[in-house]
Amino acid sequence: MVHEESPDKNKESEVFEFDCPECGTHIAGAISKCPCCGVEFIIEEVEELRCPECGEPLLNEATACSKCGAEFEIFIPEESEAESELGTPESEVQAIESSEADGVEKIEEASAERSLKEEFPRLVAEVKPMLALAREFDVDTSQAKLLIDKAVSAGKQNDLELANGYVRECKESIESAIKARVEEDINDLDKLKQIAVKMNENPSPIEESRAMARRELDSGDLKGALTHTKDGMRRAEALTGKYVEAQNLVKELERLIDNSERFYIDTSDVRKMLEEAKAAGENGDYSMMGIMARKGREQMMALLPGEINEEMKRAKSALLDAKAEGKEVNVMVKLLKEAASALNREKYDEALEKLVEFRSELRHL
Repeated sequence: MVHEESPDKNKESEVFEFDCPECGTHIAGAISKCPCCGVEFIIEEVEELRCPECGEPLLNEATACSKCGAEFEIFIPEESEAESELGTPESEVQAIESSEADGVEKIEEASAERSLKEEFPRLVAEVKPMLALAREFDVDTSQAKLLIDKAVSAGKQNDLELANGYVRECKESIESAIKARVEEDINDLDKLKQIAVKMNENPSPIEESRAMARRELDSGDLKGALTHTKDGMRRAEALTGKYVEAQNLVKELERLIDNSERFYIDTSDVRKMLEEAKAAGENGDYSMMGIMARKGREQMMALLPGEINEEMKRAKSALLDAKAEGKEVNVMVKLLKEAASALNREKYDEALEKLVEFRSELRHL
């Protein structure tokens, strides 16, 4: 009787043979060291490939079965460029790069936010003394105050970049207002010098103050410039008597007329009085100059209450419309409240100023 060996026994009887990669000695059996040169081996089990048709063992790179002739392809996965060069799948590389980029971006955002938070108190500290200086010398800072309100509103919404921007604008606005005021005062001092000469007075004290103010302004000392123009005005008033007072009344009336005409209020009669006041001043009659300016102001103030009430109604309606559209109206609400307060105190010129500012804000929505 012939005994057939089972496939498992045949498999066990197979002898593993190979040549030493170091010295070339032929080796039979699964040993871990070359008996000739002593180099150590690491033997890994390789999965045996078989023909899917007849089960015949195949060489690793065979494309046809040596027994049954069946042809086939052996799929060898291609490495991506990232895998071949870096040993990491491309998708993983992109994920790592994206993660690193996100991390850098978050760090940059946090740094920017910290920088903005640090900048805000520094800017405020720079603005405060400038506001105090403007108040001390009665410089118009209405525009700067609006910007402060906007900065506060932006800060409440945690928009630090916008808030800082408004504070920077506020600083620039105050500085511009102070410089403009000094320039105006210097021009007035020039005129006052001429008035003093006409009145046979020595203009040297006025010129001294004017020159000092110019020097301080050019050097950037705004407080020094304001101080010298104020001193020059005091000296000029002492020399020219009623001219300075009358000139201030004329300026106030001019501003009141200009603001009234923005709301199409009829100022024709009052404007005639203004021209008469100026003519009196040119003729050296400063008493009449002051009288006509006061008279014009009184007539203008009598016209304003009814006109302002009507404009307040229109402003409230515009405010409600803007709010319904989702616009930011905090600054406008504040202006309207201030206008109403001034109206109640019969400060009609002040109420008119606030309504002018309100209209300006409305246009910029």
